[in-house]
Amino acid sequence: MAEAKKRPVGDATGIAVRPIKRTGAQVVRSLILGKPNTILYPYQKLNLPPSYRGKHILDFKRCIGCSNCVQICPNDCMWMQKLEDPELGKIERPGIDMGRCLFCGLCVEVCPTVALHEGVQFELADRDRAKIKFDPRDLRDDHYADTVKEERQKRLIPVLDLDKCSGCEKCAGECPEMCIAMMSIEGTGKKKPEIALARCKEEGKCTVVCPDKALQMKEVWESYFEMPEPKFVLKNCTGCGACARACPADAIYMMDMPGTEKALPGGKKGKPKKRAVFVLEKCVGCGKCFRSCKFKAIEMPGVRK
Repeated sequence: MAEAKKRPVGDATGIAVRPIKRTGAQVVRSLILGKPNTILYPYQKLNLPPSYRGKHILDFKRCIGCSNCVQICPNDCMWMQKLEDPELGKIERPGIDMGRCLFCGLCVEVCPTVALHEGVQFELADRDRAKIKFDPRDLRDDHYADTVKEERQKRLIPVLDLDKCSGCEKCAGECPEMCIAMMSIEGTGKKKPEIALARCKEEGKCTVVCPDKALQMKEVWESYFEMPEPKFVLKNCTGCGACARACPADAIYMMDMPGTEKALPGGKKGKPKKRAVFVLEKCVGCGKCFRSCKFKAIEMPGVRK
């Protein structure tokens, strides 16, 4: 590689011309255009860009309470708090201790519904550390997302409602990309479609041919992260349904297992045992099902209990 030519030490351009140009440009900017480099803070304040990382803003209506933000926080400065909202009912939303926050933005990037943002408010200093510890109601703004341009993109994906699916296999036969496979659900004698979303071209033909309207095209936010998926261990499942109740994305269904009925007095049979069935297209990788299971029937490597 050829070496860069070095300008002589006594070169007139380097000694006089360039400094004069810079000085002249600054004079024009400050005196003529009226754009000085300094402002009279706090009486004057800069207009910060939307990408500035300040105090967090939370949209209660978008948030599903998945706790992904709490799990990914490197400083453990976030927590989930249960609330009673007159409109939304019993909900769980994140709070933030700004005294420990390093404003990395990971909580914003991992949010599956883009409910959490970082605003432009930066004047957070206080003599009492308790006053910079904000609970979810202090962060709430359900209209902020409508005023900013989102950097993340949406995509259309087919989403399954397993309660409606009859396992007819028409969706798998119609898919031009062959990204739908019918998989047997162990213990139930039924099948369900599993969709390889990476190959899906968003054509929606599977939803058109579905006679039960179990598949519908839905817009979802693309994730910056590859989220972990739950793995089910049938032999450990007791059918308690704790995972389905804990799932914030409605990605878990409880299905009957024929042949598991207990014999009751009088020759009658009890209700069949249930098992959990996962629709991974809906899963946000939060791990709430994993943490709620007391019988080690769900595995999620890398997710904290």
